[in-house]
Amino acid sequence: MMSLKPSTLHPHLLPLCNTQFPLSLPQSHSLPNPLLTNKRMPIHPRLVLAKSPNSDRSPRKTEEEKMTHEGSVTESLPNGMFRVRLDNQDTLIGYISGAIRKNYIRILPGDRVRVEVSRYDSSRGRITYRLRNTKD
Repeated sequence: MMSLKPSTLHPHLLPLCNTQFPLSLPQSHSLPNPLLTNKRMPIHPRLVLAKSPNSDRSPRKTEEEKMTHEGSVTESLPNGMFRVRLDNQDTLIGYISGAIRKNYIRILPGDRVRVEVSRYDSSRGRITYRLRNTKD
């Protein structure tokens, strides 16, 4: 084993105590070469790679099943909410979905809309689509 002389190293990198160089581990504690452990990216010898809690589970279940209804907007409320009367004569509060908000689609009273209603709260729904007005 070849040892380096402390005088050949940079003095600000030397430890404060007298130590023989190079530092070595006992034979039973050999560390793998960090450049050879992973072909794509070098891994630090003491780095522990953790898996996410859901990585070993089966794929996520499909999202909650929502009921889709069509209706007409009867009233415009503040903050992008509307009162919607469905075709089955139920009334609910509908709020604008992100895609409609992002694409600046204007919804006015009298427009026909498609609404997703959660099975847990049937008094509120998400307006997902503004139907085209067909001329009779």
